[in-house]
Amino acid sequence: MRVSLESLAKSGADVISIDHTIDLADAKKRLAAAGYPTIGLQGNLDPEILRDGPPEKILEKTKEILAAAGDTGHVMNLGHGIEATTPEPYAAMFVDAVHEYDHSA
Repeated sequence: MRVSLESLAKSGADVISIDHTIDLADAKKRLAAAGYPTIGLQGNLDPEILRDGPPEKILEKTKEILAAAGDTGHVMNLGHGIEATTPEPYAAMFVDAVHEYDHSA
């Protein structure tokens, strides 16, 4: 059974976790249109991208997600958690990219 973002918003949650199959910008638009513009979103990077790289793709997708999130209401992480075979340098690069991202740009 698949539950809609709009149904989750009706629950009174402050934050909804989404995975990499849901476009963050679309989720924000849908929630705003449903009357829930202040609900935060969590997640969205595909764990396989983090595991498989290449580094350029990891950085590109990370920045794309952060840009879509804007400067409010987003917790950056992975759609389904980190996989055990993810190279540590890739994970470190992801964390550094999130910390270094300039939300004012």
